[in-house]
Amino acid sequence: MVFNWLLLRLRGRFFPIDSPNHRSLHTGEIPRTGGGAVLLSVLLFVVLNRELRGGVYFVMVLPGLMILAVVSFWDDVKELSALPRLGVQVMVASIYLLGVGWTFDHELDVLIALVICIVWSINLYNFMDGMDGLAGTMAVIGFGTFSLIGYLAGESFFAGFMAVIVCSTAGFLVFNLPPARIFMGDVGSTFLGYIMATASLWGIDRGIFPFWVPLLVFLPFWLDATLTLLRRLARGERVWEAHCSHFYQRAVLSGMTVRKVLFIEVVFMLTCAILAISGWFLWVSGR
Repeated sequence: MVFNWLLLRLRGRFFPIDSPNHRSLHTGEIPRTGGGAVLLSVLLFVVLNRELRGGVYFVMVLPGLMILAVVSFWDDVKELSALPRLGVQVMVASIYLLGVGWTFDHELDVLIALVICIVWSINLYNFMDGMDGLAGTMAVIGFGTFSLIGYLAGESFFAGFMAVIVCSTAGFLVFNLPPARIFMGDVGSTFLGYIMATASLWGIDRGIFPFWVPLLVFLPFWLDATLTLLRRLARGERVWEAHCSHFYQRAVLSGMTVRKVLFIEVVFMLTCAILAISGWFLWVSGR
């Protein structure tokens, strides 16, 4: 929260500003610095925490995380084209899989599928970061569910790191709820998308939860982003270009208030979280 407050005070002086355009749901100029504050909060906490600092997962995630942060910040400032961003994301996904040893345990087609999943996670979170409070709320509920399940499973490191993500994002969300005073920007959305994918693989690989838990927990984002992509592909649209045809965007443009759409999304998120936790209990009892 402190980082967000400081960056908010520096609005427009050193960091990018999001000006309204034809696809925006906001009307004023809003600083796009909130994601940097979330990332800095997480890194600071991890550096100060011996257990988290020594975790294999974080060591393997850190290189890709820093590469993504630099490229995403540059994209916030200069708006890079899709191809170099995609190339960096593929590289980051490959670095992670190589670092955690997945490359030695799986066939090539599986590894390609995993790279695609990580890249899609990074992008879908970016796509869904287009309305006040939406991406931050999904992070708090989604990673909060991961943290709770990790705690119940006796995985303290996993639970602790997910809790750090929740607390850091909650500090940002204070300033991002409608009407937002600060936006996440690509730095924050790509960071959360990357963590969503790698934490899911981490939990599955460690046996903390089955593969369907992360799919269900983050279903509100997976469903909207994937169906929108498929619909745009079917129409022959340029899917790499920005648009305003996600379900949440169309709801606001149809006349619903941002607060009402966010409330509906929160109900959907909480329902998915409760179903995932309930299903996890059934899965554990049946093992």
